[in-house]
Amino acid sequence: MLNWIKSPSKGFSSIIFGLGIWGLILGVVNVLFGAVIAGERKVVWAGYLTMGYLWDEPYSEMIYRPYSDTVFLGMAIVGILWGAWGLHQKVDGGIQAWIKGVFFNPIWTSLVSGSEEGGMKMSGAAWCLLLGFGFYTYWCVVHWAWTDIGVYAVTAPLIAFGFGLRYLAIVDEAGNSSNS
Repeated sequence: MLNWIKSPSKGFSSIIFGLGIWGLILGVVNVLFGAVIAGERKVVWAGYLTMGYLWDEPYSEMIYRPYSDTVFLGMAIVGILWGAWGLHQKVDGGIQAWIKGVFFNPIWTSLVSGSEEGGMKMSGAAWCLLLGFGFYTYWCVVHWAWTDIGVYAVTAPLIAFGFGLRYLAIVDEAGNSSNS
């Protein structure tokens, strides 16, 4: 267990790093402007993340909201640091190589061609990921609904199918190359 905490896997580190970045963005937006309904209300993370268990109203201007924001931002920063530490250990070239790999990944060329590595599955994965992240970003910026459950209901399946199709294409490609 201690080894896993000190040296998490590449996949887990990637997830934690991504969630940390997302949490940091949500936390900063909530502190500065409010993350709900065009900035009219702010999220009380203790109530929002526990579905009302720790605080019954997740969108109130309560006296403890600054503490909730502090804990949430602290969790995001720990996620970023822990994920970056794991990626630094598990990726050749460290976190810089991983970030470069995210932006210059062959999956993005699959947006315009189904004949790339992974074929049409990779192309479907690329489109699901682009639509999921694009929809979330558009809706958050235009409607200022950063924590809208309905937006998550559209975004989460697109991103999940995108990652699922990507891994399926990678496995199929590896299976085809080993059979050859």
